[in-house]
Amino acid sequence: MLQWFDTHCHLDMMPAELRLEDVIERARVAGIRKIVVPGVRGMPGNIAALANFAEVLPAWGIHPDFISATSVDTADMKPWSNIGCEPVAIGECGLDRRITVSLPRQTEIFAWHLQLARKHVLPLIVHLVGHYQQAFEMLVEACPLRPWVMHSWSGSAEMAARFVERGAFISLSGGSLRNKLKLEKLLAKVPVSSLLVESDAPDMCPPFWHGKYNEPVVVAAIGREIANILGMDIEKFAKILYTNSLKIFYTPERNLNGQQISSH
Repeated sequence: MLQWFDTHCHLDMMPAELRLEDVIERARVAGIRKIVVPGVRGMPGNIAALANFAEVLPAWGIHPDFISATSVDTADMKPWSNIGCEPVAIGECGLDRRITVSLPRQTEIFAWHLQLARKHVLPLIVHLVGHYQQAFEMLVEACPLRPWVMHSWSGSAEMAARFVERGAFISLSGGSLRNKLKLEKLLAKVPVSSLLVESDAPDMCPPFWHGKYNEPVVVAAIGREIANILGMDIEKFAKILYTNSLKIFYTPERNLNGQQISSH
């Protein structure tokens, strides 16, 4: 069976009528082996329940939308210390031109996330809507020690290529399939070795999805659609994307559940 890695899914925000066990079981059947759950107000909500599933990899972050509603201490360089769970990444974090939070405040919080990622040698999950050049300059100056993910990329192919040159991976969601011409331009600029795939559930349903809600299970279908556009063998494509994901979220010191591995 093909293996897939959902690099961005808000399992803690799924509609209440969906049982988490059922959502993850459907993902398993479709070949989704790992699911990164980013934080938007710190650690993901319902972290105790999520921790029961080996597929789930939590990240810690404050989404730009939640800056005003979240208690933030930018002097704290390990803000998850009292949670009892280590993140596999920092994010989602970034800049967004659509929100009312001032750009200087967004920039301050994003810079803090960059510091956290560097201090703890963790990858970043970057949310970016507009402000592409500013984010690019901040990332280059911060010089992350690990690769970073440009989540659900919506910018130009040219800007994506600039991020990739500096070490980024471009993650594609169901939203990426809504404009095939734009996606084709992106795929012509970004090598498969720098691509990822995500559900971004419960948001960003792909245009072909007929389910009531978006779920991690869609990752396999999104991957097939992208492989078809590229004219690439699906087994080869799935293997490359899975390997790309492991490069970001796995190191010899940390297993895929975020736990430290003893060197003995």
